[in-house]
Amino acid sequence: MVTSLMNPEIELRQLRYFAVLAEELHFGRAAAALRVAQPALSQNIRRLEGRLGFSLFERTTRRVHLTAAGAEFLISVHRLSAELGRGVQSAREVSAGALGTVTVGYIATAMLTVLPVLVRKFRERHPRLRLSLRELSSEAQLQALRSGELDVAIVSGRPDDEGLVSYELYRDPLVALLPSDHRLAKRDRVTLSSLANEPFILFPQWQTPGLHDQIVRLCRSSGFEPVVGQEAQSWHVIAALVGVGLGVSVAPASVRRYRVAGVRFRSLRPAASISTMLCMRAGDASLATGHFYSAARPLIRP
Repeated sequence: MVTSLMNPEIELRQLRYFAVLAEELHFGRAAAALRVAQPALSQNIRRLEGRLGFSLFERTTRRVHLTAAGAEFLISVHRLSAELGRGVQSAREVSAGALGTVTVGYIATAMLTVLPVLVRKFRERHPRLRLSLRELSSEAQLQALRSGELDVAIVSGRPDDEGLVSYELYRDPLVALLPSDHRLAKRDRVTLSSLANEPFILFPQWQTPGLHDQIVRLCRSSGFEPVVGQEAQSWHVIAALVGVGLGVSVAPASVRRYRVAGVRFRSLRPAASISTMLCMRAGDASLATGHFYSAARPLIRP
């Protein structure tokens, strides 16, 4: 590492002078190559040796050559020079948005719908940008986005936050989840009011407040207050609990891709849907985040 080699009193200019002199092994030629006066070169080499505490060169009236310590130190100087070069290039690429990390949060259903396509588009356009993906609930994502832990959040429902900008990526119809032996399971469509006396299995309200509240509003508009008999924190678990007959649920249609045994997915009347939203902090000037948005732009619904 640079910090392990560099003494705070050693100047990069002195290391450059040393490297050129080690290549030329002649003060006059080295001074000409560096475009400095020969006395200035000699003074800087002596000053560097004083700070290092050992001689770098043996000097005679006829020749200059590296000491054993000087030859060993030259290896480290070359390594330092290469590391600095790589660091400058990496910093330039980060500044240009070609290198760095974009941390993206997502809900589970996004992985069943838009996220795989979005990730592929992003990787094709920006292969050197690192993409860090974190599956989180919508509420946890929004908190992490506000605090700066996430650069992008892919959530259910449009957040009500003036500090965020959001774009609709996908609209997922809501469907009823019924046990396969349920009295309504043979129907193609079911009315929400026909589920009024059924125990519901839902996410906790604090975890997905947008979707949870939307389902509750739909039930109320159909004339009843849903009774939540069981809560679970993933769609896969909710579907599994429906499959063993513990209740019914309302979920995005994409959940059927989990293919859980014992569950029937039926269209709902009245029809409703939930939006999958891409969210970012308003005014985020990060080029890497901007590149992710650009990759997502063809998927954004008008």
